[in-house]
Amino acid sequence: MFFYENKLYAQGKNLIAGLDEAGRGPLAGPVVAGAVILPKSCNIQGLNDSKKLSPKKRDSLFSQIYDVALSVGIGTADTKEVDKINILAATHCAMNRAIDNLDISPECILVDGLRVSSLKKPQIAIIKGDSKSASIAAASIIAKVTRDRIMIDYAKQYPQYGFEKHKGYATQFHLEAIAKFGISPIHRRSFSPVLEKENKQMGKISLGKYGEDFTCRFLKTKRYKIIERNYRSLWGEIDIIAKDKEILVFIEVKTRSSDRFGPPESSVTRTKQNRIRRIAEAYIKTCKYRNLCFRFDVVSILFDSKKNMVDFKLIQNAF
Repeated sequence: MFFYENKLYAQGKNLIAGLDEAGRGPLAGPVVAGAVILPKSCNIQGLNDSKKLSPKKRDSLFSQIYDVALSVGIGTADTKEVDKINILAATHCAMNRAIDNLDISPECILVDGLRVSSLKKPQIAIIKGDSKSASIAAASIIAKVTRDRIMIDYAKQYPQYGFEKHKGYATQFHLEAIAKFGISPIHRRSFSPVLEKENKQMGKISLGKYGEDFTCRFLKTKRYKIIERNYRSLWGEIDIIAKDKEILVFIEVKTRSSDRFGPPESSVTRTKQNRIRRIAEAYIKTCKYRNLCFRFDVVSILFDSKKNMVDFKLIQNAF
């Protein structure tokens, strides 16, 4: 693992940085690069490609690397950069930032994979370098653990996507979550699986939003006061929260462009009803209307293919 480092030491180069990235392939989250300068006398056991190590082993080595290394640098490029300049260019930006964030300027850089043309220091590119060079392996571990921790933090903001499990990669669970909940602010819209799911979801959202807008206009004619739209909690979303005289009303709007699979209101299943109740309970605990009586309504709207309304029903006390 020190073959390349020893060759450079023999040439009089003592400050050698390993450089690697994590997160080029996921559908969400940043790309993260790590840069590490190890001392010549480094004796960290078990350094290897981070992908070949267990999470527990990576965490242990992560701490050891920070304790032993002469310098560690981390660089990131967020989702907006990835979408704006493409993933390869964003990866190179993250790598340059990792080198710039080293406390010590390296004399040479060992890079995993192909050359990075924008690096200003001499470099040696090594295919599968994270399993051939201790410095690159250390950088790989720093990048991987740092990115995993970032994604675990994002999981707290967006719990519906399960980022703590798949770290943004295209698992079946992740793709189904995108189809169900749409795109979060940290998804990479330039990646085709995300774009395809988003385009399908946008069709649903467009029709759904059209129905919600119409419902709000209708409710106002009935002297309802609209309090909230698309109120979100950890358990999901309530489309409309309104006040009907002295009753707080939680309204689920269901739209369909065909009754082939039954009327729109049939999709408000018992599971869906229980979820809405939990969201409503959470809302009531924090709102100023907690002393009011409340009920659950369902609005059912059927459109034709040109978004002409075929049927509209307001079902009060639906469940």
